[in-house]
Amino acid sequence: MKIVRVVSELDFGGVEQVIANSVPNLFKSSDVELSILVLGKGGRISNYLIENGIPVNIWNRRVRIPNFSLLFQLQNFLRNYNPDVVHCQGSEANFHGILAAKFGGVPRIIGEEIGIPNHHSFWKWIFRIVYKQAHQVIAISEAVKREIVGLGEVSEEKVKVIYNPVDSEGRENRDQGNQKREFEGEEKGYTFNFVTTCRLVPIKNLERLIQAFGGLVKANPDRELRLRIVGEGPERENIDKEIRDKGLVSRVEILGFQSNVWAFLEESDVFVLPSLREGSSVSLAEAMTVGLPSIVTQVGGASEVLGDSNSGIFIDPLDIDSIQGAMQQMIDFSKEEREAMGARAKKEAQRFSVDNYIKELMKIYHSPIS
Repeated sequence: MKIVRVVSELDFGGVEQVIANSVPNLFKSSDVELSILVLGKGGRISNYLIENGIPVNIWNRRVRIPNFSLLFQLQNFLRNYNPDVVHCQGSEANFHGILAAKFGGVPRIIGEEIGIPNHHSFWKWIFRIVYKQAHQVIAISEAVKREIVGLGEVSEEKVKVIYNPVDSEGRENRDQGNQKREFEGEEKGYTFNFVTTCRLVPIKNLERLIQAFGGLVKANPDRELRLRIVGEGPERENIDKEIRDKGLVSRVEILGFQSNVWAFLEESDVFVLPSLREGSSVSLAEAMTVGLPSIVTQVGGASEVLGDSNSGIFIDPLDIDSIQGAMQQMIDFSKEEREAMGARAKKEAQRFSVDNYIKELMKIYHSPIS
């Protein structure tokens, strides 16, 4: 079976992490010939895949919708390559990839909605046309499925929910050269560690998190508290300024992109996910995998990742007091209570294994076309 995975970029982020977690295992399958097509820029994850012998084509094209020359180029590529399946992930990849696959006569076309869309009437109409050309649409959570069906972009029977995978087996192997950096305030003996891992973009709501953490520090002058932010992105300068303005330089650190986040998670006490919109969350599933209790936005599909584990506290991401209150609850819990929450989280996270993900994906790739 020849499969082409189409993505917009392959540097770092949620889609990129899903590709990094799953594609190497899929590539090992004896009946799969797999190729990755990056319409825009490559980067960290594309380099990682190439180093592991996985074919990655990086086109460096403008992916903003619509790019008709890109659409025709992609159509010609697919006609010549003649894949059995085209699987597109993300809005730009879905638009160009699904239409090109349709025009190119690809037998099975899969789209994937990777987050909660924020489409106005024009874009609802556009994606209604696009998704009509796909044989199946993957949603990364029930919340995402409800949204795209509710918007009228796709019929309910065409949508299949598959949660993003976590490569727990690879946590010891990924980037052995990646070394932890010492926290600026380490010598001061901070002992309670909050951590969040994400792209530094406005939707991740990090400014409110920092404000809430600042309030937490003031309310607990005798507690040894710190916050680590693992990630990179366009909002870094603004977040750095927020940290300085709140006088939290010795308490909060941005660690930048880390290809191996496991070490930072393992030395933390609580994971925080304060996003304003979250379709699902690989980062949350990773934190659960190492046994961390969590503070989680009540918006979108993150609650589905927690499942019935009772391993986290839900917050209103727009309410700084809600975020601070949840953080206060966590530090007030006994160590035993947090460890019990973490144990439940770890058990729940078994749902997100790479093997389970690939099994569900292959069912879609092989299912008969109606």
